[in-house]
Amino acid sequence: MSESAPQSISLDDLPLAQLQNIKSQLEAEISEMTSAFSQMKQAQSAFRECKNCINSMTETKDKTIMIPLSNSLYVPGKLSNIDSVVVDVGTGYYVEKSTADAAKYYDGKIEYVQSNAQKIQETVEQKQASYRGLLDVMQYKITQQQRQGTAKDTGVTA
Repeated sequence: MSESAPQSISLDDLPLAQLQNIKSQLEAEISEMTSAFSQMKQAQSAFRECKNCINSMTETKDKTIMIPLSNSLYVPGKLSNIDSVVVDVGTGYYVEKSTADAAKYYDGKIEYVQSNAQKIQETVEQKQASYRGLLDVMQYKITQQQRQGTAKDTGVTA
C-alpha cells in the first residue's frame, strides 16, 4: 500500500466561505500558540528567579530574612545550611539537592523551556505569515466580487 502525500489546494480555488473558516481556524491556532509562548516565558522567568535565589544564598547566610508562611504571613528567620536546598521537581515531588546541583537543574530547565519557546515562536511566525497570505487572497476575492457586482449593475462586462 502506498501512502499519498497530502494534497495542496490553492487558496485561489476555494470559495470565500471556506477561506473564512480557514481564517477562523488560523486565528484560534495563533491565539493558542501565543498563550503557550507566554506561559513558557513565565515558566522560564520562574526558573531564572529560582536560580538567582540559589546564587544569592551565600549573601544571606546568618542574616535575618523573611520566611513566607502564606501569601501574606511572614516570620523572621536565618539560613543555617546553604549547602543544600529542596527543589520542587513537579507534581508534588520534592528532591533535596546540593546548591550546585540545584543550579544545574534550573539551568537545564531554563534551556529546555527556551528551546520550546523558540519552536513555538517560529510556528507562530509561520502561522502569521499564512494568515497574512490568506487575508490577501480574501481581499482579492472580495474586490473581484465587488467589481462583478458593479459590472452587473452598470451592464458592463469585464
